[in-house]
Amino acid sequence: MAAHAAVPARHHHGTLGWALPLTLGVVYGFYTSFMAREAGESVGGQLVIGFVSGAVFAALCFVLGRYQYALPRELRAGAYAALVGISVGYLYSLSGRSILTVVVLALALAVATFIVTFYFFYTHED
Repeated sequence: MAAHAAVPARHHHGTLGWALPLTLGVVYGFYTSFMAREAGESVGGQLVIGFVSGAVFAALCFVLGRYQYALPRELRAGAYAALVGISVGYLYSLSGRSILTVVVLALALAVATFIVTFYFFYTHED
């Protein structure tokens, strides 16, 4: 009797695969535009910053969500850590804080994200 080879698990992305990154990108773009406004009137520059940053964030979320299962757990946790650290650091830099404060906060959040996601991926492997 012939043995059948195991079929590798395929991760299908339905509507959530593009709707979640799009929603996150819109929210991130609006918040970036709000942070860039600095309590003044809304002008075109802030809207462009919000649109571009939201589009880039949505694209990065989409790509990471699409290809995360091809990465080993260390790189996958590092990718999520980099995405969180850079995106929050950028938002915090728009508040006018010093670069040292921004870098420390971004690194702290990136390290915390790496630890949490690595633990999650390590304990939930197939």
